[in-house]
Amino acid sequence: MDKESVYQGLNYIFGCHPYSNLSFVNAVGNKSKKVAYGNNRADFTTIAGGVVPGLIFLKPDYLENKDDWPFFWGENECIIDGGAWYVFLANAVNDLAREK
Repeated sequence: MDKESVYQGLNYIFGCHPYSNLSFVNAVGNKSKKVAYGNNRADFTTIAGGVVPGLIFLKPDYLENKDDWPFFWGENECIIDGGAWYVFLANAVNDLAREK
């Protein structure tokens, strides 16, 4: 994998994507998700550092990413594997920065 792809992957998670500038990592970035659920959907809380799946494509080709309603689990659920790929990409970018 080339270096630019690693940077682009982390930038996408932080909000550099075609839909909006919303970071998919809670409490990280200039504008991040405000509502996500972990233990309880109804508490309208957020988990700092939690990673949400991101955008959902609706038929025919509409993007949706509601930030104010935790019951859309596909958009606002903090996912375990998302945290893993976020940590992996952040470490990869950190290693690339040390090479310079």
